[in-house]
Amino acid sequence: MTELKNKWIKFYGHHSRGILIAIVVVLSGWFVVSGLMQIPTIKENEAKIAEYNAKTEDEKNRQTEIDDLTTKVNTDEFIEKMAQEKLGLVKSNATIFYDISETN
Repeated sequence: MTELKNKWIKFYGHHSRGILIAIVVVLSGWFVVSGLMQIPTIKENEAKIAEYNAKTEDEKNRQTEIDDLTTKVNTDEFIEKMAQEKLGLVKSNATIFYDISETN
């Protein structure tokens, strides 16, 4: 057994640098391959991020429109306009003009 041990120590002593380099090269190759295999996933995730950013921007614009409309809805002008357009209501002292130029 000691003879085998001595052979191993002698072999390792002469080739330790080469073995270490081989291990480093194999590990480096494995890391590179692992990184390259993740590129499609990274690209998919970047596309999803861009999509979510676009949706977020749309929702921010929508929220701004809602806030603006909320501000307008609470004014007397808006209430009068909706009452006139949707319900056909007018103020009691309003002057109403009829267009009679059209002949049917």
